[in-house]
Amino acid sequence: MLGLRSMQSIVAVSFASITTFAATNVDDLVVLTLFFARRVPTRTVILGQYLGFAAIIGLSLAGFLAAISIPSSWLRLLGLLPLAIGIKHFLGTHPSGSSATDESPTALSVAAVTFANCGDNIGVYIPFFAINRGRVGTVLLVFAALLPLLCLIGKWLGNHPLVLRSLDRYGHYIVPLVFIALGVYILTT
Repeated sequence: MLGLRSMQSIVAVSFASITTFAATNVDDLVVLTLFFARRVPTRTVILGQYLGFAAIIGLSLAGFLAAISIPSSWLRLLGLLPLAIGIKHFLGTHPSGSSATDESPTALSVAAVTFANCGDNIGVYIPFFAINRGRVGTVLLVFAALLPLLCLIGKWLGNHPLVLRSLDRYGHYIVPLVFIALGVYILTT
């Protein structure tokens, strides 16, 4: 049976995982919304999203395995990555979101767009996995539970142009602030 301390740790890691997933996938949500708004078949978009996200997780886990050889006291410094990404996004120096301009996107083209849009994900996931090294399984389970929700929200947004315009207008403020907060969390943990 899990002790109270262990349960609190799982809840804390789960909450941090939800926040991390949300922060790193807002830009991907915009891309998904655009695919759905263009009436790309749902099956194609979802399969592509899963393939692209699996590649992102695989690359992040490889980076995490390299990162666990870093002394524990240095792991906090990895928080500089999401902090820098957040500041870069906040200052508006990052390239604008990917666009999907193919006539008939395939699952592989959706996966390629998802993967091409992953620089911030990998830069955040590696230190996040490293700082939560004892609970990576929990993190991955939370991410797996949130991925279909991300697709569902993207599909819903793809059918609501007003929401899409609002996200386009204010999303560039929200994402950087969450990255900065995540960087501070890693630096102080």
